[in-house]
Amino acid sequence: MLDNGVKNRFWTNHFVSRLDTAADWIVALPDVNVANINQDTEFILLASDGLWDTIKSAEAVKFVTNQLKQHGDVQLACEALAGAALDRNGQDNISIIIADLGKIQCQEGFAKRQELKESIKQVLVTTCIVLLSIYMSQIAN
Repeated sequence: MLDNGVKNRFWTNHFVSRLDTAADWIVALPDVNVANINQDTEFILLASDGLWDTIKSAEAVKFVTNQLKQHGDVQLACEALAGAALDRNGQDNISIIIADLGKIQCQEGFAKRQELKESIKQVLVTTCIVLLSIYMSQIAN
């Protein structure tokens, strides 16, 4: 299977050479760390080992802090952090959850632009629904 995967370029020889095929590949016991959350905690970052294989925890915290300061959007921050791990040739599954505790202030200009974008989307969707309703009522008559 591994030779076939290298042949079909699913993975590299280097990746295969690092695998320990005698050991269990999947284990049911998770790594668990207990940490106290205090009033200064800005966010909680949970991620699979695919992230931690490529990015150190202090670097991930700094990255997420910068993302939240820029735009305050945890979805965008998750996507950017996963992208950073993939850019470093991360080859494992990458799952990320960020729980923003509301302590980081994002740049006000960006937040206002996002609010404007959302307002425009709502207006466009509402207009489309109204126009579609008018069209459908014309067809029905």
